[in-house]
Amino acid sequence: MVFPFTQVFAYQIKGANEFVLGAMVAGSALASIALAIPLGRLADRIGRKKILFITIPLFWLSNLMLILAPSPVFLVIAGILQGFYFIGASIAAAIERELVPPEQMGRWIGINRFFKMLLGAFLALTAGIIWDKVGPQYVFILFVGIDLLIRMPLLISIPETLHNRFKPS
Repeated sequence: MVFPFTQVFAYQIKGANEFVLGAMVAGSALASIALAIPLGRLADRIGRKKILFITIPLFWLSNLMLILAPSPVFLVIAGILQGFYFIGASIAAAIERELVPPEQMGRWIGINRFFKMLLGAFLALTAGIIWDKVGPQYVFILFVGIDLLIRMPLLISIPETLHNRFKPS
């Protein structure tokens, strides 16, 4: 929901130039590349949910920092923190794979991706309307609110999957 709008917000609202925009994207990629393996290994040791409880709020922080950034340095830091989304996504994918029995995995992935793409398209359209009619910053605030009120309670409700192993039927 927020990714298509991050660079546009930084440029149009915060006045970021091409160097700041490039540094934001590079910072996000480098943070994700540099920390994905160490955080993935840590998730394998202490639990996937524990790492998600760290990475998800860091992504929220990136959105809030983007809105409140008083200078280009804060925009770059917001970009770096945005990389935690991608780290969290791979850890969440591991949880997803461990919660579903192997014989149902193909069907589950197909249904799950269908609804993710459908919801993503709807939310991108909704975010564009919010940007235009309510205000650009509310796209990011709404994302954090939805994540806090829906995604986090769902994450809390699922079991830790660190030691889940399906046995062949």
